[in-house]
Amino acid sequence: MMVKLMFYGKSSTKEPSRVKKLYRHELDFDRTIEFVKDNLTDINALSTELLKLVDFRSGAFFTLLTSGSDLDRLHEFKGGVVLPQNPIEFTEKNGKKSFFQKVPTVEKELCEFILHKLNFNPKLSCVFDEVTLDPDDRSLKALYEKKCVYLYENEVIYVIKENNKNFEVIQNCMDKSFSFWHSVGVLTEADFFTDSNVLSLEDIQTICKNTKMIIISAYDGEAYVLWEKNLKIKEDNGKSKSKK
Repeated sequence: MMVKLMFYGKSSTKEPSRVKKLYRHELDFDRTIEFVKDNLTDINALSTELLKLVDFRSGAFFTLLTSGSDLDRLHEFKGGVVLPQNPIEFTEKNGKKSFFQKVPTVEKELCEFILHKLNFNPKLSCVFDEVTLDPDDRSLKALYEKKCVYLYENEVIYVIKENNKNFEVIQNCMDKSFSFWHSVGVLTEADFFTDSNVLSLEDIQTICKNTKMIIISAYDGEAYVLWEKNLKIKEDNGKSKSKK
């Protein structure tokens, strides 16, 4: 199934000047869960607790791609070339030509998608893990000032919530979090309204228990695998059904 996603309305925060339309493509559960487990095993507290506490059968896996993507590669999570590829370019210096090709991504589109989710549901916060930087890394100064940096022991976690959400902050946190071998974000209804940025294991577990969506870097950095918890709605006869 393919669903076209579009974002409407203006924001007072900084947004990309050109955002491509994204299309939602459902992923096979059994093929996708193996990739997800491989990405979350033995990484950090957030990943470990997500594996323990999230019932993945209670939701669905999907990806968000642009028009013209190679749908035959939907389940080639560790390879690229799923998005339409950019043209080969060249530069010339001192008579020598160098050829290069920019890797296409849906990063800007995903940031806008996340912002849309946060605006639609003020209870949601966005959390990204950090696997390469220590808490005292000087490059984190700006995110400390934005009150985005939370700490669990020696692990860094980025949190975007109601008081600091905008496109630029989401993109900065995503860029910091990104690694070709691991990058995980979650949308959670966990409560972060506290004066302290130090988290306990119980806080990490609360994040995971209240997770509504998981975002994992895939396709060699071009796109992402997402999991969304099914929403329960009531029919006229009072019975509940699932809505994705």
